[in-house]
Amino acid sequence: MRSQPRTLGLLGGITWHSSLEFERLLNEGVNARLGGSSAADLLVRSYDFQQISDRQAAGDWDAMGALFAADARKLQDAGAEAIMICANTMHKVAPAVADAIDVPLIHMLDATAEAIRTAGVETVALLGTGYTMRDPFYRDHMAARGITTIVPEEPALDDVHDLIYGSLARGVVPEGAPAWIRGVYDELRDRGAQGVISGCTEIPMVMTATDVEQPYFDSLALHVDAALEFALAD
Repeated sequence: MRSQPRTLGLLGGITWHSSLEFERLLNEGVNARLGGSSAADLLVRSYDFQQISDRQAAGDWDAMGALFAADARKLQDAGAEAIMICANTMHKVAPAVADAIDVPLIHMLDATAEAIRTAGVETVALLGTGYTMRDPFYRDHMAARGITTIVPEEPALDDVHDLIYGSLARGVVPEGAPAWIRGVYDELRDRGAQGVISGCTEIPMVMTATDVEQPYFDSLALHVDAALEFALAD
């Protein structure tokens, strides 16, 4: 293991609440392994989430891909030895980011899929934004690795999306939301889900591993684990 961590470039602010969690876990992870006053070596590009959510709603994914790609390149040029996109939904533009850089893109969906395969789970519930649950980029990524993802039916799918953007993205947990989201998962379990992907970095605000009996795949934590492995490997 290295005595100093490699520099990581974070595309964050998607939302800032989850970005703080990324930074906390990365710093704690480096310190736990290296001791002393060691901490993660991070370069962070934090976005105004309102602008991101407006572009998402407008379907302007090409512009966001170009923006994230350009910013990833800037982080690389500033010294980042790998790039992280600190959100599930924005991995929709991961191919554009990967094409723009010469350093590794530590892919959240790869880390999540690896954990699911290791657990021997073949069918998994996916809870995330409406973009993540509806768009094929997420389920296709999982399907290519032998994993079937299932999502809530309407109107529950819309309600999960509204919970994330209307409340959790602002740091607000509505009364009753944890019990409600567990009910959404229970329906997916009854449809054959053998576990659940926390497919939005805000989902842990209302559901954690202690809330379900089946395997719980926290995409944020798994992404951090993969980044720590890269940052500290010989």
